[in-house]
Amino acid sequence: MSLSGRLDLEPRPLVRAALVTLALCGAVALGSRGGRWLDPALLGYLLATLFACFGIAYRYFAWIERPATRMYFGHTVRTLLSPKAFGALPRMAVLALDQMFLQRFIEKRSLKRWGAHALLAWGCMLGFAVTLPLVFGWIRFTSEGLDTTRYQAWLFGFPAGSFPLDSFAAFASFHVLDLAAVMVIAGCVLSLIRRKRDEGDSATQRFDLDLLPLVLLIAVSMTGLMLTVSETWLQGRNFGTLAFLHELTVILLLLGLPFGKLFHIVQRPAQVGTTLYKAEGEAEGRLACKGCGAPFIRANQRRDLEALWRELDLDGARHGAQDGGGIHHLDLCPRCKRRLVAKAQGLRLHGAFDPFATIPVHAEPIPDPTSMKA
Repeated sequence: MSLSGRLDLEPRPLVRAALVTLALCGAVALGSRGGRWLDPALLGYLLATLFACFGIAYRYFAWIERPATRMYFGHTVRTLLSPKAFGALPRMAVLALDQMFLQRFIEKRSLKRWGAHALLAWGCMLGFAVTLPLVFGWIRFTSEGLDTTRYQAWLFGFPAGSFPLDSFAAFASFHVLDLAAVMVIAGCVLSLIRRKRDEGDSATQRFDLDLLPLVLLIAVSMTGLMLTVSETWLQGRNFGTLAFLHELTVILLLLGLPFGKLFHIVQRPAQVGTTLYKAEGEAEGRLACKGCGAPFIRANQRRDLEALWRELDLDGARHGAQDGGGIHHLDLCPRCKRRLVAKAQGLRLHGAFDPFATIPVHAEPIPDPTSMKA
């Protein structure tokens, strides 16, 4: 938002988002045979999904326009287009399995956190994997001719097998969304309990960013389960009202998807490229700190950071010389940077605060912070 209150949209992400949305519209038209197999009852879901697609695509393209993100994204694209891409594909597949499905990076923080996150992630992925093809008209079910005891499945307008209504295949097909809803509710409840008990989360959480997505997910899942309850045990009573409530909650979730915390679902696949970048840097080796001599930064990261700083007009951060020489700020490890800050504070306090004055004798001495060139 600008100071005048106008919504400023970036041109390139806007055009790209429009093209992605048009491509999705084309895929819907093609997969549903020109819209012939679109379910009119799901039209609201379809329009909300197209809006969410535009919002997600715009935010994603705007996100990769940022200098640091563009650096990682460009490196990933170059890796995929390079001759070594074929050898990197198995590793990328393993990383994708670990980052997006197993999500072991969360398990390192807490087993309870991983359990809640896994239930949420797997439930949402399962729900979207079933719902979106139905909304787009890519999958549908019809009675097999005059035989009302068998259902025919269709995929992109082509027959994809049939099954009797009293079979396990029918039960699994018609209740897979119930399973996803139970998983999502369990994950949300565990997340709310953890946020209630964790003092750090309780102090920093915000309702719109942290709690509202969980409330919407619970509302979508509960109203979906109530539809099954109404159809199975209540002879369809209040089914129309419940269907409207369910559609309303789903639309609210889809409309908020590009703007809230759930957007990290779209960002997570980019972590695969970041992990590859880090692995290549480790293979190349780490550079030593020019203050204490300890290896601390990957060589490729050092090169890219210097280019990034130059792009952001931050290339003048050097220590120890007034003529442009000295030690670059990027060549100091975090410990040495803290030592410089402590020295500067000690000088301002006339020596009353100088806990890191001693530098190891084997290391190159760090210049006096008073000679720091901004």
